[in-house]
Amino acid sequence: MGANTMKKGFIDGPVKVLRKDLVKTEPIGLNEFKLTDQSWLGKRQVINAEKTIPHLIEQLVKTGALANFQNYGTDKFEFKGLWFADHDVKKSLEGFFWNQNFVGNEAFSAFIQECTDALKNAQEPDGYLNTWFGGVHPDKKFSDFASGHEMYNAGHLIQSAIAQNRVSENAPVMGIARKLADLLVKKFGTPETLQMCGHPEIETALIELYRETGEKSYLNLAELMIRGRGFRKIKDKTKQPFITDAAYLQDHTPATSATKATGHAVRQIYLNTAVVDLYMENAEKALLEAQEKMWEDTVYTKMFVTGGLGVHHRAEDFGDSYELPNDRGYQETCVAIANVMWSWRLLLITGKRRYADVIELSLFNTIAGSLSTDGCNFFYSNPLHLRRDHIDFSDNASPQRIPWYACPCCPPNITRLIASVNHYLVSKKANELSLHIYADGKLSTSLENGLQVDLDVKTKYPFDEKVTINNATKGQYVLKLRIPDWCSSFDIKLNSKPLDKQVVVDGYLHLDREWSAGDSVELTLSMPAEFIAPNPRIDASRGCVAMRLGPIIYAIEQEDVQDKKLEVEDFVVDTSVTPVVKNIDFPIHGATKALTISGGYLRAPNPESPAYFALGEKINIQTASATAIPYFLWGNRGFGGMRVWVPES
Repeated sequence: MGANTMKKGFIDGPVKVLRKDLVKTEPIGLNEFKLTDQSWLGKRQVINAEKTIPHLIEQLVKTGALANFQNYGTDKFEFKGLWFADHDVKKSLEGFFWNQNFVGNEAFSAFIQECTDALKNAQEPDGYLNTWFGGVHPDKKFSDFASGHEMYNAGHLIQSAIAQNRVSENAPVMGIARKLADLLVKKFGTPETLQMCGHPEIETALIELYRETGEKSYLNLAELMIRGRGFRKIKDKTKQPFITDAAYLQDHTPATSATKATGHAVRQIYLNTAVVDLYMENAEKALLEAQEKMWEDTVYTKMFVTGGLGVHHRAEDFGDSYELPNDRGYQETCVAIANVMWSWRLLLITGKRRYADVIELSLFNTIAGSLSTDGCNFFYSNPLHLRRDHIDFSDNASPQRIPWYACPCCPPNITRLIASVNHYLVSKKANELSLHIYADGKLSTSLENGLQVDLDVKTKYPFDEKVTINNATKGQYVLKLRIPDWCSSFDIKLNSKPLDKQVVVDGYLHLDREWSAGDSVELTLSMPAEFIAPNPRIDASRGCVAMRLGPIIYAIEQEDVQDKKLEVEDFVVDTSVTPVVKNIDFPIHGATKALTISGGYLRAPNPESPAYFALGEKINIQTASATAIPYFLWGNRGFGGMRVWVPES
């Protein structure tokens, strides 16, 4: 694969819109908004390319995930990893391909070729491609639909193939993926032969494959799979000891009546994404109506303040409404990433700001915090409270980021999102250009009327309130600027003069005018440091407050407690005193903004006090201040206590 094979012109990102009549806005090209290396998101793309992807490559070789494909069918074959370990390679490739849009086709081309050859080696003549079942249990192929993950793995291969096909003129993985997809259509493509996978993922992949190829049998199979769910038919024929209840497998409620988030959180949100995809092709209102209700239930009653989702460790599932424990909340990284994908599709369909608000919240907090500042260590779960003596029971609940996991689903998910993050920032429709999430960079795209719009966006967002947009285009179009939900007021200037007439629709400021080259828009979003309170029904956080600066949620960490006899566990905050913003230099990450909050440390009646004592005994308080850092930075300076929700004094 040489450098001359990169696609020229418009490059689709993860979601291609075919039915333009069903959306309010459409993605711009993945290559049409280039982030600067100095921008907050741009820095993460640099780290992804220079640190995280090489780390993933090292782990794929070290763990034997790649060797499973390379040695398939030979005397050297010895399966390594969990039974769905094929996913490690298939999912990682998607991130590698999107990354090529960012850094060029030569990036990791030798390893990509090695993976491609390995996939070809392991694919059987009929298209089957799964090294666990094919190499270890060939007699059990397509027998364990509940937990075998064969179709889940196929979905990630398909998504990787689509990514390669969109960024490169030469896409050999597409041939491999289509051969496997054709096998699935042949085996399961009728109501009589239909089977569904216990872990949704194949559905959204097949719909996107239809969008990419025009082959309608892929869409038809995806629709059969989506409509087939909800009747408790997914069975485990191997009887292996794995969770197989209907809600966990997302087989408990039909898609048109599923309005409550339940069961395995990643599976729920991946399925939701596919249901929205299906609506985007067939316009069935019942699907969209159910999904909007599902989104409201998820975000308004089951989402953590950082955008995390999922409560229980055992089943990685949702809990009850407002069951949001800070210390034991699971909040798997993959769920937050899935929520970005789901919310993005709903944003395209409706144009409503609320979906962009959640994308931003998840992206800047849970997702950003799941990766270490050096780009080589990861959180699987993302708690909001860690005690100093926390005991680590399993790697996927580690109190510290670690290089890899027995189930390494999160690292490649982070990689593919960051590599394609440009896709989720800006959209367009007719003569409108919408900026959803602000980032420093250069934007160049054509509108439906043929107008070429070129913008230079200057901002230090999300830590700075000012966004300057320099226009190099002469012509009429509508520039739509999102006014975030957290922003109570804003100022807008055109060519340094205040704009008195302001039209805000669905959370977007509309600037409809005949533009001249050299026009400059300056948006200032009110971004005070402030406390936020929980819904009283959230028992775990009642009587506490969290801190935020714009879209960034903050945490206090043991590392910043100067008196080592004190613990963040004991800190209470005085909310009558406004937090003070200060600039700090954080190891590896560099400059950021911290908050100084006033309060004190509570002390039990005596140091040897038991867990409980009589009401009325004196509790001592030592007046002090505390430093709060962005949540996404916690845990980068060693192990220690941390909390996001802090009791009021």
